[in-house]
Amino acid sequence: MALDLSHPAAAFGLGVALGTSPGPVQLLLLSEASRGGVGRGLRAMAGANLAFGAMLLLLAAGLSSVLPGEPFLRTVKVVGGTFLVWLALDALRGRGRPRQAQAGGGLHPAVRGAIAVVTNPGVYVFLASTGTAVAADAARDGGRPLALLTAAALLLGVSMMDSGMVIIGAGAHRASARVLDALGTVLALGLGALGVWLVAGGLLS
Repeated sequence: MALDLSHPAAAFGLGVALGTSPGPVQLLLLSEASRGGVGRGLRAMAGANLAFGAMLLLLAAGLSSVLPGEPFLRTVKVVGGTFLVWLALDALRGRGRPRQAQAGGGLHPAVRGAIAVVTNPGVYVFLASTGTAVAADAARDGGRPLALLTAAALLLGVSMMDSGMVIIGAGAHRASARVLDALGTVLALGLGALGVWLVAGGLLS
């Protein structure tokens, strides 16, 4: 019996769309690559993709029935928003430092990437809704192997677009110090604003 690749193909397209959607992970990748070049951006991307891949693996392996409740999502919003605000303040503090010092201090980029995923409430909403539907549909038509292949295709789509974010950020890293500072400020303010919005949503919802 031929393997039906329609599910992985659709999941790959979904991953591409997900990877191009603006969010905390994309902003983080741009920020890290603009501060430390391709290497730093790729390390942040590796942490983010490993964390997201582990979640997809659990989903495809049969945990799709475990849906996050409202209290959990509110807590994640507050914690994730606070982390983004911390990242923004850290980036703003580093504007006056040499680029080498900026690239070397603080949390490891891979840790930053992983935390950005784990504390992103949008990830849990996606996994509990669209992700669950995609995994369940693939498991129904081809069992767990097809569900795992579909999850891998989705992660591949996300990773391809994340790579683009790293390349864009690394291009900014080669720019003049004035341009780099301006971009870093914009990215930091974007991260901070998103963090404040998440914290407010978690506290007021």
